Amino acid sequence: MPDSVQPQQPSRARGETLKGRVTHVRDGDTIEVSGVPVRIANLDCAERDTPAGRAATRRMRALVGGGELNCRLEGRRSWDREVGTCALADGRDIGEMLIADRTCARWRG
Repeated sequence: MPDSVQPQQPSRARGETLKGRVTHVRDGDTIEVSGVPVRIANLDCAERDTPAGRAATRRMRALVGGGELNCRLEGRRSWDREVGTCALADGRDIGEMLIADRTCARWRG
């Protein structure tokens, strides 16, 4: 298998909870929790190479800033990422927060 092709990892179980510290913010709708990439479900942010996308990435960093999250995974993947919803320690859903402040929109796919 060529070096550039990586085998697809199996999805984690539907409803599985991933708890941990945010180790990286990729962009407005993708973070890494304890090194596991998570695509925030039902969230549509601008691409990171646009002004709106850079603003969404900054907002996500401000919200999660290396803090602890609880993510409920959906049991499916988008590219290399698990798909799920994530909440701050106080229970606030980060996707809903980004939608409420109009940084991002609700996914209409």
